[in-house]
Amino acid sequence: MDLLRDFGAPSGSCVDLHNNKDARCLRYTDLVRNREAPLVDCVVEQQSQALLYVVDQIRLQSRDVSIPDLRRTLAMRGESAWLGILKPGRLDIYASDLKPAPNTEPVWFAQNTHDAQTVLPRLAQGENLAPPASLRLRDELLRLMTDAGEALQELGLSTRETIALTGRALFFRYLVGRKIVRDNHLPSIAPSSKFLGACFDTSAALAETNSWLDQTFNGDLLELPTTDYPRYFRKLIRQYGRGVTQPLSAIMSLDTAIAPGASQQKLDWGDLDFDHLPIGLLSETYEELMYQFDATARRSTSVYYTPYHIAEYMVEEALHEHSEGSKARILDPACGAGVFLVASLRKLVELRFRETGRRPSRQQIRSILHSQLTGFDINTHARTLAALALYLTALELDPHPAPVEALRFKKLEGSVLIDVRDPDCDPDEIVPMAGSLGDHVPDKYRGAFSVVIGNPPWTSLTSKYASIDATFTRRCRAIAASKGLKEIALSYHNPDRVPDLPFIWGAMEWAKPGGRIALALAGRWLFKQSAKGCAARDAIFEALTVTGILNGASLRQTRVWPNVSQPFCLLFADNHLPNPDGQFVFVSPSYEPTLNDKGLLRIDASDARPIPFELVRNNSLALKALYRGTVLDIPIVDKVRKKTKYTVRDYWAEQPGLHKGQGFQVAGRTRDDSFLVGKPSLQADYDCHPFRVINRQLQTYTSQGLHRPREPEIYKAPILLIRKAFRDDRSRGRALLGTEDLAYSESYYGYSAESHFQGDFLTRYLLVVIHSQLFEYFTLMTSGEFGVEREAQQVIDIDRFPFIPPENLSNNERESIEYCADLLVNNQPDWLKLDGTIARLYGLSTRDQQVLSDTLAVGAPYASARNRGLSAITKKQAQEFISHLEKELASVFSAGGHFVQVRELAGVSESLPWRFFSISLGDCDSLPGLPAHWIERAGDLSTSRITFSNDNFPSLTVGLLDSYRYWTKSQARLLASDIIWEFGAQLEELSQQCVV
Repeated sequence: MDLLRDFGAPSGSCVDLHNNKDARCLRYTDLVRNREAPLVDCVVEQQSQALLYVVDQIRLQSRDVSIPDLRRTLAMRGESAWLGILKPGRLDIYASDLKPAPNTEPVWFAQNTHDAQTVLPRLAQGENLAPPASLRLRDELLRLMTDAGEALQELGLSTRETIALTGRALFFRYLVGRKIVRDNHLPSIAPSSKFLGACFDTSAALAETNSWLDQTFNGDLLELPTTDYPRYFRKLIRQYGRGVTQPLSAIMSLDTAIAPGASQQKLDWGDLDFDHLPIGLLSETYEELMYQFDATARRSTSVYYTPYHIAEYMVEEALHEHSEGSKARILDPACGAGVFLVASLRKLVELRFRETGRRPSRQQIRSILHSQLTGFDINTHARTLAALALYLTALELDPHPAPVEALRFKKLEGSVLIDVRDPDCDPDEIVPMAGSLGDHVPDKYRGAFSVVIGNPPWTSLTSKYASIDATFTRRCRAIAASKGLKEIALSYHNPDRVPDLPFIWGAMEWAKPGGRIALALAGRWLFKQSAKGCAARDAIFEALTVTGILNGASLRQTRVWPNVSQPFCLLFADNHLPNPDGQFVFVSPSYEPTLNDKGLLRIDASDARPIPFELVRNNSLALKALYRGTVLDIPIVDKVRKKTKYTVRDYWAEQPGLHKGQGFQVAGRTRDDSFLVGKPSLQADYDCHPFRVINRQLQTYTSQGLHRPREPEIYKAPILLIRKAFRDDRSRGRALLGTEDLAYSESYYGYSAESHFQGDFLTRYLLVVIHSQLFEYFTLMTSGEFGVEREAQQVIDIDRFPFIPPENLSNNERESIEYCADLLVNNQPDWLKLDGTIARLYGLSTRDQQVLSDTLAVGAPYASARNRGLSAITKKQAQEFISHLEKELASVFSAGGHFVQVRELAGVSESLPWRFFSISLGDCDSLPGLPAHWIERAGDLSTSRITFSNDNFPSLTVGLLDSYRYWTKSQARLLASDIIWEFGAQLEELSQQCVV
């Protein structure tokens, strides 16, 4: 353990698997059970997940296991973790790998070198120190399960039978893989079988094995259509032959692959080691499989599996320092295949271990399962899968899972797993319904739970299910009334018929007063700007003490949550009315491919800032501004909004002679288009000039009949044509100036000023505004969709931009605008001049403009901005940051007569993820270096900022992650503010002591 500190591992992050008193060892029971010694000696964790498995080379030799076998075994745990082999004076690093090459050379680090302490921080930050594996366990497991299920469905078996048969085979394979069932049990399980792997090979063996499963586990284990198993399986095999047994026998392949000679780029059932396969992953992939088999149910109920690592994180947060500890009672109101229930059971057992100092017994584990966990769901198949997952988890945690005859479970259906389908519905049809939020759910569950946690459906209901949406609104109003929120009780409407927000209100009713709520939700509610959307968001912040929100909008379409393209968020709250002066933590993990490609995300306390409830309730744009920018952006947005009472939409609607609209639509070809005939025709592919229409380059419009020709006035010049597909590079042109009438397609939004007395200036003015940084910035800060789930702006974004009427401009302002417009029309834009002109028009200071520029540079939703933010800083950028930080600090400390120095630290390994500098008060010739054992004081290895104070000298050592988004001038301002607030008094006091 001490040696690992030399390689950058904080001792608090190391789990010694030889220490059976450490409750964290329960996370690694598969590496300990059925062995005289643990398979690995230590695990270095990062945010409660395995980062590096460590084996002492001497012990490895005594375990008679090869490094390739160990890499393969650890990869079966489904984590993006690494293997480290400790040798005298060095650490060898390998990637865990489902298909390891036998002679792979490690990447190794000597113990007493400059780079030794960089190893664990670099791994925690997502760096691939060794070539990573190409296969992902989740993908391979889902593929194998899909193949087996499809093989049965293609024969004609129902979804219910397919799920039950494959699930029972998997369950039995788990029992064998965990060595709960052994060869000596075969006579009592399937007397007709010659070995355990043949228990699903024949009709007789199938009947015997499934009867044994029912008798032994005495529960609701994936119910089959009948309990007359001999007759049922004889009929199946008589009808379908080996087509039935082949996929089930393949699952039971203990030693041989399903397809000998198949590509080594894929796994076979025989390659899977069920002794290590995580149950949470099985539950996740089985739920995904279930909805693949029933696509109609998925579309109508908008159910998507929850990645088990997200479920584990949410459970960890929800139970962190919970007053009830291991006695907490937990509800998942949309439990699906039980991912949250599995994670909750594991965590409660771990907490019981910590509280008592003893590993919980089978009786205690079963008591937690049966008395402290509850799951609601409308889907019978999902609940049976949840039962299977919970059975397996209880067996996994059981300190002595033998004899097998003593493992009988009580039935979970009806006690732990509750059917909440609407009354009188078809049990075999999965359609939207009130479900958990219906009046038929028993009152005994109200106020009964310490924690309500889960992932409710997200997708909006169609108009066909308006009655269900009305039920949701009624239920939310009733709960608001019970909390004394009279205005909300009278006026609340569920926005956009979404099903997830009503679950927040339901959780308020199910949770005890003061209980905790943790829900995974669609992220759009955070940023909605419609009246109903804002009202719904404000109502939640008025009814509930939100403690934290993780906004995952930047992580959509990554492996953090595979196959989900919607933005998501994780909501954490306490179930009581908020203190008006209260705050919550808002954190928006950034897109980071080195982490996200492994399914990981940075949950960084340094990026999380406390947000007053009052700010969110009084400013509907606050969360969007904080997501794409910082706290420095909020007053800038407010300043722009207050500069004028008009928007572009208001001005075009009120002024005579102005018209706007989208161009013609061809589809259908039925309407009269004669008024466009002979006009130049502008199509989406126009590229003759980035900023103006050159009519002679266009073909003339010929009559073709149109589906939507639009109004004739919108095609008249002068006109500004804004591209529907907004380009991230403004030099390529975002809008075109038209000086003659023309026909344009639906790829453009036209703003015509044909009859306006200032028409020519007005369109040129708008051309300049649209191409300014301020326009893009304001849209990014305020749009409910641009920068959330879209990378292009829409006409609504243009329409609501605050617009200063041209009649309110001074002569100098008009001249400057005309000058910028002339440069654009001549394709010689002066962006510095243009941006400064528009910024000053709206009263922005030089500091405001710096914030605006920094925010767009790293916060815009384009690949160019993401890459810029991720790039390592240059020497010049580091110097500019340090100079700006020093200036910001000096502006405060100089008032007390203090001299501030900020200097980059020399002698620090360049391989570290952070760049370090010192901050000191007074004239200091020698810079303090990194303190001894600094890695212990750093704590979280994935943090973006590390700060060390000096107890005897007025100085700080600060490390910032080597990515440009942390090194802008705006970030220097924020860091200066943080340092003054947290360390200012200490630095000044130490400075005075040094003088004395």
